[in-house]
This record gives sequence, structure tokens and C-alpha cells, in this order.
Amino acid sequence: MNVRQRMDFLIDEINKQDKLYYQKNAPIISDSQYDALVQELIALERENPDLIRKDSPTQKVSGNRSSTFAPIKHLAPMLSLDNTYSKDEVVSWYDRIVKNIEAKNIEVKNLDFVVEPKVDGLSLSLLYVDGKLSTAATRGDGEIGEDVTENAKTIKDIAQVLETRQPPSLFDIRGEVYMDKQTFESLNADLTDGQKKFANERNAASGSLRQKNVSITAHRNLKFFVHSFGKMESKKVLFSTHWDFLQYVKKCGFKLQENIKLFKNIDEILNFIDEMATKKDSLGYEIDGLVIKVNEFSLQNEIGYTNKSPKWAVAYKFAAKQAITKIISISVAVGRTGVVTPIANLEPVSLAGVTISHATLHNFEEIQRLNVNAGDEVLIERAGEVIPKIIKVVEKRSEDFFKPPQECPSCKSKLIKEKEEEVAYRCINPDCPAQFERHVLHFASKNALDIDGLGKAVVKNLIAKDKIKTLADIYKLGEKDFLEIELFKEKKASNLIEAIQKSKMRPLSKLIFAFGIRHVGQRASDTLADVFGNMDALIAASFEELIKIDEIGDVLALSLKEFFAQAQVIKMIETLKAAGLNMTQPRQNINSAKFLQKTFVLTGELEKWTRQQATEIIKSEGGKVVNSVSKNTDFVLAGKNAGSKLSKAKELNIKILTQEDFEKLL
Repeated sequence: MNVRQRMDFLIDEINKQDKLYYQKNAPIISDSQYDALVQELIALERENPDLIRKDSPTQKVSGNRSSTFAPIKHLAPMLSLDNTYSKDEVVSWYDRIVKNIEAKNIEVKNLDFVVEPKVDGLSLSLLYVDGKLSTAATRGDGEIGEDVTENAKTIKDIAQVLETRQPPSLFDIRGEVYMDKQTFESLNADLTDGQKKFANERNAASGSLRQKNVSITAHRNLKFFVHSFGKMESKKVLFSTHWDFLQYVKKCGFKLQENIKLFKNIDEILNFIDEMATKKDSLGYEIDGLVIKVNEFSLQNEIGYTNKSPKWAVAYKFAAKQAITKIISISVAVGRTGVVTPIANLEPVSLAGVTISHATLHNFEEIQRLNVNAGDEVLIERAGEVIPKIIKVVEKRSEDFFKPPQECPSCKSKLIKEKEEEVAYRCINPDCPAQFERHVLHFASKNALDIDGLGKAVVKNLIAKDKIKTLADIYKLGEKDFLEIELFKEKKASNLIEAIQKSKMRPLSKLIFAFGIRHVGQRASDTLADVFGNMDALIAASFEELIKIDEIGDVLALSLKEFFAQAQVIKMIETLKAAGLNMTQPRQNINSAKFLQKTFVLTGELEKWTRQQATEIIKSEGGKVVNSVSKNTDFVLAGKNAGSKLSKAKELNIKILTQEDFEKLL
């Protein structure tokens, strides 16, 4: 491949990665890998200026505008920054600033610099007209961005009105939309199995801001830091330095980062780089470097711009935490929800001051994508305090990629994948040791068998002492077993034994729910118990019989059949029967049922009962409770502050009950 071909390849590859990063929020390479491509292209262009293409990424601002939102032309271009990767490069940039000033004979009173942490988020331009927020636009291609005004208005850090008496008539404030680490972790944790998790905080922020449904953006808890402005029109001069600008926007109602500093010389800047390198992981949000800016606006204008970047500012990028090592073996761990996760066991390697011997492979689809197996040499990356991940295979030494196991490594039960498109393999054995604690806590929870006193600390202790290995073992426990637990007295042990005995009498619906069968919630448990009446009939039900039942679809029916097909499950149920647990559902007395075949919707705040209690009362009288109002609804039970469901009921002329009306019916 000659120089021309290599440059063409780099341009195509960078453009491809830009599209994945900016438009699809789905990067497939690390920031450091991307930066390496750009740096190679810059070096080749510097050596071969006659081969520079007009459409080269080095000649334009990074980023692309999607077609999802309306276009907005920026009042002034949103430029990107040149990057540096070492303190030597920062010193070289500083020297160029000084030479530029000397060459132009510029008189300088104070050559000082503002240094700000470079937040890893999404650039946003906020246009204020007479102090009121008019529009909000993403960077886009630097000239034209995307109109995300309504979404931006949901971000609490963005002022709707500038908090100053005489705001500029026009003020284009710019900054970074970001998602903090805690919100990012919660968001990914709340995504259901099968939903694609966000790769990092930057992708999560970008994807959340670009939602067509504004309410989704509002619930994502996005945040915003100001870092610059594009254009301002004002009757008087409000500030003449970048530092003063930041203090002004703070008075206008915006939040600033805590670690913004004003420095007088290059030595102070270099010391601050070292300080932030050790401090960055303790911040509540991700930063990938520092931005260094000449403070005086008049001096900025003298120093000038390239066609894509200001010469008076530069970004210092922290070194990526990467290393190359060899995979010794791949093992599989079972999580608390039964999902099995592959883990790479590595030849120990030092990475960012820590010896690393394990890295996550996320799931088996990721293994196939990476084409990775034991024996391969891989590039690993460690960001913050999270477990290292494998970025790519550097040298392929195995013949194939690692295949998912057929059996659970903890209990040897068959692993299932409910849908072909689902990524996760899982163990659904309720007695699986790796996920047993969660099953016991759910089994004993209030909406299941309601074993008051069998909480997390007690369950942990019982499992640690091998007192319970299956759910059925709960009913073999005696007072002596509980008295061995620290702080347990006879009264407390006696109460817990009594609660265990009472749980035997719960109806079948509670027992079905207590098993924690995937996709089977309280309502489905009630329906199954009412239809089949006893456990044996439910176990014997065919797939076809199950899907004929209202509210029972293909996925839920398949989950039930797979659960009851396990020998361990049948053995557990037989043991529970022998322990005296009720396996039947009380039949409704048709003649006395007040709400037989009647459908209720609950809305608002009920005073006399909780929602759960009201639901139980209705069900005990033969009725059914659903979530949404339709023409098939018979009654809407409305408490205080009832909302849209009450309005819908009035539209459809459905009978609305107050709590007093409901009592009279009872």
C-alpha cells in the first residue's frame, strides 16, 4: 500500500468511525485507537502536503448531523480542538503561542491561561434572545447542528431565563451535556435483558439528548457545564477574559466545574496536569483530558484560528489505560439473576498502577464479535475503577472463538436462551447456589409467601452455615438454627418459626409468584392459579393450553414450560408438598362474589387501603384489576389526585367509585 492509498484508507476509516460515534452513538474502537488513526493521517499530510484531500477529517470539524432533528445554522462555527498527548507537546504548543506573540509584536500585560477539565459528553449551543432560551443545537458538522431545544429544556442545569437584570440581546452560550457516573450505572442497570446497554457515559448522554420522546430525556438526569460562547450582542462590555466570562455565566444561573484554574505560566499548568491525572477517577463524571486556553480575548483574536481549530486553545488527552496480554483461559460466572457471564483469565499485567489478571467479555455475542478464545493476545483497557475490558484481539493464536457452555457451571442445569435475538444465556434453576440468596429473599417477600423476619442478613447467615441449600430447606429449620445467629433471642426465633408455618397456608397464586419464574409476575400468578386451581394441573398444562389464557403470551408460556421441565424443580415442589405447603387456590363462591367478572382500574391516592390491599379485596370478590381504562372497564376506583385515568373514564362514561361508594358495595 503506497502513501496515497494509506491516506485514503485512513480518511475512509476515520469518517466511518465518526459516523458510528456521532450519529449512531455506537463506537467500535476506543478513543485512543481513534486518536492514533488521526495522528497517523496528520503526520502523512504534514510530510505530503500535495496529497491532502479537501474532504479530509483534518480539514473540518469532527461530527455529523443526523436527519432525526431539524437543522439549525450556528451563529458562529463550533470548532473542535487540536489534541496533545504528552506534557512535551503542551510545552511545544505554549512555545508556539509565545513565538506568535513575539512575531506580531503584540504587547502583553498578562499571559495567563484558564485550564478546564475536558468533560466526556456532547457539545451543545444555547441561544438566548433578550435573556430567554430560544434554541438549543448540537455541534453537528460545526456549521449546522440539530435542533434539540425541547429536550434541552428538560435539563435542570440549563437556565430557561438568564438570572441577570440586563442580559445581552443575543448570547450564544456553549457547553457540554453529560451524564454522571452514578446515573450512567443506574441507567444501564435498569435496562431489561435484551436491551442494548450504553457503552459509556458519553454515548448515554448523546443518546438521551437525541430522544424523539422528550419525556425520556427528562428522566435521564442529564447535566450541563458551560465552557465557552460563540457570539454575543450587548450594549456594554460584560467581560474581556475567559475567566471573567465564566464568572458572569455563573451569576446568570449556570453551574461551573469545581476544577477550573487560572495559571500564570507553563510550570503551573504542567503541575496541574499531574494533579488531575491522579484526581480524575474520583470525580463524579468522566473527563478524558484538560482544555488549556489563553485567557485574554484580545490576545485570542490576535493568535487566531486554523480552518477547524483555535490556535489559542489546545486539549491535553490523558493516556488511555491500555495494555496487551494473553488470555490463559475463559471461565463462566453465574450472576444473581441467573445470567452467565464469560470472564477472561489473563497473564498478569500492570495497568495504570494495578496488576490485572481478569477482564470481562460481557456476553457470548461479544466473544463472537471479537473472535476471541484462550491463547489469543488481546488489547485490554481499564477506565476508572471498573473491571478491565477486552478491546480487540492483537494476535490470533486460537482456531476459533469461545463457545457458550450448555450447562450452568454452578448447578449443571441446562442453560436457556429464551429468544434467538436475546444475548444472555441464563440458568433458571431456583436452587442454583450461585443465585440462591436472591431466590430465598424473593420467596419470603411480602407479595410472595410473606415470611416476616427472613431478611437479607438472616438468609446470608443461614446459607453460609449450610442450613438451607434449597427453598424447601426453609421448612426444616428449627428454633435452634436461628438461635445460633448473632443477636437472635428466643422470642425473635419463635416469631420467625411462626411466620414460616403461616406461609404454608398461602394460596397457590402466592406460591407461583414466590418461585420467581421469569416473566411471571403477580397478575399472571393470580390468573394461572385461578385457571388451574392446583399445582399439578399447572405443571401438566401444555403450551397450547397456556397461550389460550388471557394475559398469557408465547414468551410467558415458554418460560413456564421450561421452568417446570426441570427435574430439580419437580423435586423441590414434591418436597414442599411433603412439608405441608398449600398447593391449591381457594375457589370463589359464585353466589356470594360481589364483583364476579367485573374489571376495575385503580387511580389516585387511596386513604383506607394501599393499592395492593384494594386489589386483594377486589380479587377476593371475583373481580379483576387492570392498569388502563378501556370500554371493557366496569369500575374506576378513584382516590385523591386522580389523573388521566379518571378523565378517560369520564370520556367513556364508565362508573366511577369513590372510596365511600366502594365500601357500600362491599
